[in-house]
Amino acid sequence: MVDRAIDHPLMPKRRWFLKTALAIGAVGATLGGLVFWHRGLRDGKLTAHGRDVCHGLARGILGPMLPKDAAQRAKVLEAHLDNMEDFIRGTPAVMQIQINAVLGLLGNAPTRYLLTDLGNSWREASDVQIERALDTMRLNPLPTNRLTYQVVRGLTCMSFFSNSANWPLTGYTGPLDI
Repeated sequence: MVDRAIDHPLMPKRRWFLKTALAIGAVGATLGGLVFWHRGLRDGKLTAHGRDVCHGLARGILGPMLPKDAAQRAKVLEAHLDNMEDFIRGTPAVMQIQINAVLGLLGNAPTRYLLTDLGNSWREASDVQIERALDTMRLNPLPTNRLTYQVVRGLTCMSFFSNSANWPLTGYTGPLDI
């Protein structure tokens, strides 16, 4: 016989526990799936969402160095995205996985909003909104958000400045002949 004296009404029942565990698992799986809903890379190339993220990041980080003319600016940004693909392909596979995860986080609306407070997509956002989003990551009290900012800034700057075609935009004339 079961002693009902120890069956307290506030003690969770087995079915309640199982239902709660299943609900928590479903919520966790949903959030985990959202992170990788829109990938940043596929087969070593930037996806459409990855290109949007990198386009917005380049506008925010490299903005003052980009041409003022809209057509030239678009041309430089597209060349930068192509150069960034080559740059990423040259990194180790483990780093490509990490870059993919970061671009995926910034490409999906829910996680982009959590990291940057940016409601619009990166291409639709204004330069002011992108600047505010980058400042949100850069000045965030959470170290993971600050690290995410440092990663995307480093990736953007390394791929931009490693391309000698961009040097005149920055005022750098190139290495001196000795």
